[in-house]
Amino acid sequence: MKRDRKKKREIHPEGANMMKLFRAPLSGLFAILLLFILLITSFELVCYSDPGYYRAEFEKYDVAGEMEYYRGESISLDSLSQVIRQTMLYLRGRRGNLIVETEINGKMQEFYQPEEKSHMADVRRLFLRALVLRGMAILSCLAILGTLILFEPERAVWDLSRSFTLLCLLLLLLSLAIGALMLCDFTKYFTLFHELFFPQGNWSFDPRESRMIVMLPENFFLDTAIRVLLCFFAFLLLLLLPSVRYLLWKRRNHKAPPS
Repeated sequence: MKRDRKKKREIHPEGANMMKLFRAPLSGLFAILLLFILLITSFELVCYSDPGYYRAEFEKYDVAGEMEYYRGESISLDSLSQVIRQTMLYLRGRRGNLIVETEINGKMQEFYQPEEKSHMADVRRLFLRALVLRGMAILSCLAILGTLILFEPERAVWDLSRSFTLLCLLLLLLSLAIGALMLCDFTKYFTLFHELFFPQGNWSFDPRESRMIVMLPENFFLDTAIRVLLCFFAFLLLLLLPSVRYLLWKRRNHKAPPS
């Protein structure tokens, strides 16, 4: 076994020396990309894994009653659920347009107005780009993992676990601070998000003129953001706990590799 290991080290002497310079940046990049993958996956799971979530939110915020109050329109929970179902298919790229008809005041009518369609088209582009970036991040993580294992198999798990653990702890502290700020004034940061990602300004609507803003009030997005963060933190803990245990085990048994 010792001879085999020695041969492996001698096969890539220059590569091994280069890896000493790049292993920390690569491990850090791996951790950052993994966190991005988990965040986008958490968002996707919250939005698409529980179809009953939207109906529950409509009931919670009495969307049908609000539609009657602001617009004098009668629309059932079944109709609202059908609209959001088609909307989510559109945002994921599984529907070509947002021409969604439903029963309003006893007649079949198109739900969305041109301005609303324009904004939702921007949301769709943002979401689809995020999915593409997630795919690229997954491939990059696999490439980094393969590179680290190829040149320094004995250190790969240690370096990746340490980088992921440190970044997770930092992110948890940062998330708690940001979460506290958002809970204190969600409207401010919700507006900031839209100004950052939708600079064209087609995201502000009057509930007296827009069915979309009545169907999806600000508190709906607050609930959704909380669910996404909880899902994200659950993923973090699932990966963080074994990483910490591995690092502590290595330290306790004096098997931690030198820097």
